Amino acid sequence: MSLIKLKELIQKFGPYALLGVIIFFIVFYSIKIGLVIYRSNKGEDLVINPVFGVVTKPQIEGTTTSAGLKFQIDTIEGKPVTATRSAKVYFLPPSSTKFSYRDKITASANQLGINNIDSYNLQSNIASFKEGPRSFTVDITNFNFNFSYDYTSDVDLFTRSIIPTAEDAKKEAIEILNSIERYPNEFNLESPKINYFFFSTEKKTTVPVARNIDANIAEVNFFRGGLDGISTISKKYPNSINHATLATADNNYVPVNLQVKFFERSTDQVGTYPVITGDEAYDALKNGEGIVLLNTDPDIKNKLIKKMHIAYYEPDEYVEYLLPVYVFENDTFAAIVWAINKEYLSE
Repeated sequence: MSLIKLKELIQKFGPYALLGVIIFFIVFYSIKIGLVIYRSNKGEDLVINPVFGVVTKPQIEGTTTSAGLKFQIDTIEGKPVTATRSAKVYFLPPSSTKFSYRDKITASANQLGINNIDSYNLQSNIASFKEGPRSFTVDITNFNFNFSYDYTSDVDLFTRSIIPTAEDAKKEAIEILNSIERYPNEFNLESPKINYFFFSTEKKTTVPVARNIDANIAEVNFFRGGLDGISTISKKYPNSINHATLATADNNYVPVNLQVKFFERSTDQVGTYPVITGDEAYDALKNGEGIVLLNTDPDIKNKLIKKMHIAYYEPDEYVEYLLPVYVFENDTFAAIVWAINKEYLSE
């Protein structure tokens, strides 16, 4: 075939061939996109491993339900979001009384300013120290504790107060918790939340303030990290049940309230459980099954949900499992709904 003849064929049939190629790719990618959408809507095969069988959800004392409230979703998506089809459930091994616990708790009490370390009351597994304005209670099985110092009766503590900074408050809080050997490594995996307060020695009142330059008390809230990028939430939301509150005086940070209620999770005993959809969680919230953790405007019954996500509920009393929850929140309200499929969840 001559070059002239080939040129004529290309000119005659070339546009049709090019059009055919374009149509082929349009059809090919349309089918591919359709399959992706279909699989997304249908969901890949759900792989679960409910090794613990039916798990019991914690009873959260001091909370109310979402009954009597009305809700409207105002998130970016504009509808309830299904964050995941399955989630891990972590086993929290129970603790037993530690050998030589007395040496441990008395050393901690002394570190916190209690001198009469031999005088404490032991009821069940809770040891209680009380000396002047200081009180210290500690669980002898896991060394979870609460310490408080009644600074309202010590007005001289604030006569030479320094301005607290987030970095210094965090550093001092970690040092104090480390000094009594109760700073879990997982606290390092999540950024702490710092709150500031001002104590008036005249009015004997403590009020929250927005700026550190107006404060003489700093509260450092620690959160469990290392849960596949999923945060934790507790009944103290937006703060934590694990915290250190420090007064600032004489270029020093003085602990006035400390608490660690942390239960170690097993790294070997982990289950994977099916999770309800975002729509199911939202329906449960509207039907009064949500647990309200924050409600600063209780007179307002209509709640606009600005954010919806998955978190793990951090218990302040021992339970067997660390469970995922759906969180519904705005600036003045937060509620949770247990995320595990009801087939695997019991009261």
